[in-house]
Amino acid sequence: MRTWSAWNANGRCETGAPRSAVPIWRSSSSIIEPPLSGGGRITIEPGGQVELSSFPTPGVSNAIDQVNADAEEVHARLLSLGLDFEVRAVERCRPPERILRRPRYQSMESFFDARNPVGRWMMCNTASLQVNVSNDPCEAGDHHRWFVLNQIAPALVAMFANSRGVDSTGQSWASLRQGIWMAMDPARTATVRTDLPPAQAWLEYAMHADVMHILNPDDHTQGTSVSPGTSFARWMADGNEFGYPTMEDLTYHFSTLFPPVRPRGWLELRVLDAVPSWIRTAAALVVGTIIQPGAASAIRHEIADLSDLHVVAARDGFRDPLIARSIREITRIVLENVHTVSDRSDHLAALYEFVKRYTSQGMSPGDDGAPRVLPICLDHIGEASTSR
Repeated sequence: MRTWSAWNANGRCETGAPRSAVPIWRSSSSIIEPPLSGGGRITIEPGGQVELSSFPTPGVSNAIDQVNADAEEVHARLLSLGLDFEVRAVERCRPPERILRRPRYQSMESFFDARNPVGRWMMCNTASLQVNVSNDPCEAGDHHRWFVLNQIAPALVAMFANSRGVDSTGQSWASLRQGIWMAMDPARTATVRTDLPPAQAWLEYAMHADVMHILNPDDHTQGTSVSPGTSFARWMADGNEFGYPTMEDLTYHFSTLFPPVRPRGWLELRVLDAVPSWIRTAAALVVGTIIQPGAASAIRHEIADLSDLHVVAARDGFRDPLIARSIREITRIVLENVHTVSDRSDHLAALYEFVKRYTSQGMSPGDDGAPRVLPICLDHIGEASTSR
């Protein structure tokens, strides 16, 4: 298991005074270059978010310990530079300004800007918790982890939603962050089909998504931006002024696709809002448990397929009856099976406290704070607006 966490790292937000992400960029080498004792890797994201990728470990408790230790080290480095981090799934105190000037991000920004302003918010002002797991076949059936994670990912969106707010139309959201992700380009953020073999479904998904950046064949750090409207399949069929795509182009194209569950030789669960460290522990235990054979089998047989309800989950959260009922059933299954992944009393205590404080009350972490107001409209196309 491997976890990725991202935080916004800047000075404190003063009322009425937008803050800048520039300080983190000027100090980035002091933060990211010294090796972390736990083996994790630090990167700076386009808007100045600090991302910590833990080293892969064979068990969930090992992953929790490792990312917690590395996170403390990152925090100490920030403090030594007069900086601090805040766990915010959506940063509302400053406009979405990109500080990284790499060609990849320039292409991404111009591609999304041609569609709507949502992409800039995703790139610069969102942070998440990502849990990565191996896709090992076992007695529950080949690719069972792929299917179960896709099946209940919307329930996990609502369960750990931590960015409550309203968009510019007055529409309320349990997870503004997930709403942003689903709105920016549905062809590259919607769920991959699960009624096909995973490899076929992922390839078809990639073929239908538009190309946003073409690599320079002589220098892959450089490239050319592409406007919306050219799918990879069309590029393969018709070519363009740069010729026809290569396998390297396809591999790169895969890296610009962001479905809720992304296959990369392992599985990335990309739907969780950034949360405080103790909730991160609870989330890792939940994900680590649901992919185990017993829990996965129970979920596949007892829980409805929620895979087309990401917008519903992000918007309505526990207010949606099917989502709420599914979360309760998933929680029951997790509590019955969590002993198969960890016997650590401190980690289990975090899970039990999360269930007591939030899930059992029909609440998510974002319900603790005041709602944020987002100055953009999250308009979604091509997904169910109500649950079944």
